[in-house]
Amino acid sequence: MPGKYKITAEVVLATSVEPDGYIDAYDALEFEDMSSFYGEDVSARGSCTFVVEADTEDEAQDKAREILDNLSFSSRDIEWAIEDTSIENVECIEEPWDMERALGVIRAFLTRMREMGGVNAEEEEAFSFLLDNLTP
Repeated sequence: MPGKYKITAEVVLATSVEPDGYIDAYDALEFEDMSSFYGEDVSARGSCTFVVEADTEDEAQDKAREILDNLSFSSRDIEWAIEDTSIENVECIEEPWDMERALGVIRAFLTRMREMGGVNAEEEEAFSFLLDNLTP
C-alpha cells in the first residue's frame, strides 16, 4: 500500500504586457498624445503544494514532476504561461505499508490491549505465534 508525500513546488509564470490605450489630459488647452509604449516581459514566482501517493520518495518525485509538467494557470484578464517549475521539497506524511510496519502496529496494538486488560496472555501468545509464522 503506497504512502503519501507532500510536494512543495515553485512555479514561474511569464507574460508580455503592452499598453493598449491613450493618454488623456483633462485641463490642458492643447494636448496631443505622441506616446509610444513598448511591451515588457514580466515574470512572477509562486508556489503550490499537493499530495501524491507513492511507494518511495523517488516515485513521489516522478509523479510530482508529471503533475508539474501538466499544470495550467488561469487568470481573468492577462494570459500567463507557465515558464518553469521546480520541486522544492518532498515530505513523507504517511509511510508506505510493508510487512515490517504492519507487524509493528499490530504488536503495539496487542501491547496496549494487554495493558488495558482487553487481551489475556493466551490470546496474546496466539497472535504472536500467528504473526511469527505468517512472516519470514
